Amino acid sequence: MTSRSTKKGGSTPSQTKPSASLEDVPSGSSLTKSLKSFQGKKLPTERLSMLSSLTTWSESAWVAEAKVSKSRMAKAQAWETLALEAQARGGIQPKSSPIEEATVTIVTQESSEDMTKINKEDSDDFTPRPLWSSKVEYILALMGYLMNPGRLWRFVSRCLHKGGCNFLIAYILLLLCVGIPLLFLEMAVGQRAQQSSMDLWKTLGPWFGGIGYSMFLVCFIANTFTNLFNSWILFYMSHMFYFVFPWEKCPLQRNSSNFDPECERATSYTYFWYRKTLKASDSIEDGGSPAFSLSMFLFVAWCLICVFMVNGMKSIGKVLYVLVLLPYFIITCFLFRTLTLEGSEQGLKHLLILKVASIYDLTMWSQAGTQVMFDMGLGFGPIVSLASHMPDFNNCLHDAFLMAVIKILTLLFITPFILSVLSFWATITTHRCCKRNAEAIIMLIAHGILPPEAQPPDLQDNPTFTYHSWLSSLPQPLKRAVASKVPVCNVQEKLLKIEESPQFVLLIFTEVISLFPGSAFWTVFCFLLLLSLGLCAALMLTLGVIIPLQDTFSFCRRQPRILTVGASMVLFLCSLFFLQPSGIYYFSLLSEYWIVLPTISIIICETLAVAWAYGAKRFLADMMALLSCSIFLGCDWLWRYVSPAVLLGLFVAFFIQLCRGPIYMAWDSRTSKEVVRRYPVWCLILLAGLSVFVFMPIPAYFAYCLVMGIPFRPVASPKLSVGSGQSLTKKESSKAVP
Repeated sequence: MTSRSTKKGGSTPSQTKPSASLEDVPSGSSLTKSLKSFQGKKLPTERLSMLSSLTTWSESAWVAEAKVSKSRMAKAQAWETLALEAQARGGIQPKSSPIEEATVTIVTQESSEDMTKINKEDSDDFTPRPLWSSKVEYILALMGYLMNPGRLWRFVSRCLHKGGCNFLIAYILLLLCVGIPLLFLEMAVGQRAQQSSMDLWKTLGPWFGGIGYSMFLVCFIANTFTNLFNSWILFYMSHMFYFVFPWEKCPLQRNSSNFDPECERATSYTYFWYRKTLKASDSIEDGGSPAFSLSMFLFVAWCLICVFMVNGMKSIGKVLYVLVLLPYFIITCFLFRTLTLEGSEQGLKHLLILKVASIYDLTMWSQAGTQVMFDMGLGFGPIVSLASHMPDFNNCLHDAFLMAVIKILTLLFITPFILSVLSFWATITTHRCCKRNAEAIIMLIAHGILPPEAQPPDLQDNPTFTYHSWLSSLPQPLKRAVASKVPVCNVQEKLLKIEESPQFVLLIFTEVISLFPGSAFWTVFCFLLLLSLGLCAALMLTLGVIIPLQDTFSFCRRQPRILTVGASMVLFLCSLFFLQPSGIYYFSLLSEYWIVLPTISIIICETLAVAWAYGAKRFLADMMALLSCSIFLGCDWLWRYVSPAVLLGLFVAFFIQLCRGPIYMAWDSRTSKEVVRRYPVWCLILLAGLSVFVFMPIPAYFAYCLVMGIPFRPVASPKLSVGSGQSLTKKESSKAVP
């Protein structure tokens, strides 16, 4: 048999024997070390044939070493080790060998002349893409990202205000119809591409090439205020060593009326101490310099994030075992403690409330849909980034369902705990309200405004029950006269005053825990719980900034530690803006109003890029070939019709709410109370301008494609692996289009 002809400008040595043994491979190679680890083990026949093909390839590669540059050989050896480790670790057999594809790229698709022209800089840029050490670390990373404390708090708050069961039913339905399919979409894109660069979406939908840039900008801006929550917690933790916690006592003297107006609010001492700590201004227009005391703790928070990430995936994976699992242990301890607190059953009743009329409330459905989008962390980028560090044949569909189940179980686990704490808080504040009313009635009687018959009883034992029993026993005319002079004290009304803002959870927990017997011990547990959740969210969001930069720019790949430190410091400097006296109002403006519209817009574009530009059937066929399993055919219909329709409805509903005028709770220094204010017009202009800024790359690239005549759909199935990403397993994609 004659040998195969070679390309012009180079020759390929003929094979002297059909196969090679382990002894024929150079002893120092990474392949030899990997293969020796399999000796003496009983492996399936398919796996043995795979290893045999790897050995055969390795011999031919070393025979052609004279014609192949050293940089390409380094790449090939790196892929050998990476592929074998992934197979041994994951236990999943890919449909084709990444090593064989690397051979095709090195030997048959490139001439020796082209390979000798590769400069040294390009060879130094190459590093094999690191994978998660185990599937457990990947799942923990996703759990940490989805366990954002602000999102958990908003879920409980909306359950309180929207009828408990009604909101939970709407949440689960939208999670199944929209949340899981879109989570699977982002996981599949990142895992299939093995990268999360900003140019990734160009290969899926040429007209939607700007999605990656918009996603990066949204993630970066969200990072500037996410770690602010952790700085508050660290500041509170620094005061745990005081003999008496500062937030347990009102810092001002009583005035002439014998009342503390600064302590009249429901959150009493804690809220006042918190506002004074932030040096909050009376409105968003009043600025100033950042609070130095909080700046130090914000710097510490960013240093923690930097330390966790400085060694890359290895250090992050180990940290996640602590940061993710510790909150579940603490919540379990708290749950047994809080269920025995006074009045805890009042909040748990809200989980059993089912209002039929609320089923037709569009506001409730829109809030449930928005909650699902943010609970799944869609549109920010970390999902794509985290999934890109898994082998491309990992079953991401199962992962999406697993994360949805974990999310629902976590919500059902943590909601009773939070409701018990809120019920105890509402009961205590109602007791205080009844005592204040009794004191006010005594003063009114002394001034002759109320008759002596209105004398209240002693409220030492069970003040709420005693006060309401006495008020109900009064004659109707006297009862109306008393009720007109004092506020109503009711536990259910206190619960409905719960706010959705993340800072409110900090206020409630710090005050309630200080009332526990042995409060010092439980306070430490409380702050560790909040800090673990907050650091997980900040860590995963920061990865959403770091990984795309590494995949896009070669310098960032070469200097990962410099990138990590530099990005952390830049984000820290940007975060200082929120520590000025009016910073808390900007925090609320961005986290509650601005973040919604850009995120939903990006998710819509993601869906259009995959389902319509690339083709839902075509993409699902590619994934079925990779995963070697069937995929629910309804994903095609959900991606193409249901998800865009629901997302568009959420966008319109929130835009209408925004046009009515967003409000914020401001601090009035004259009365030392909270007052409701509307954001000025220039704040709405700021929201619109910032939204246009982060969304601009999408229409800009769309216009570029029109000018350059780039087609809407990719002509052929693109090679999604570029840059330093892991070599992909190639599959024959389906020719079907939607």
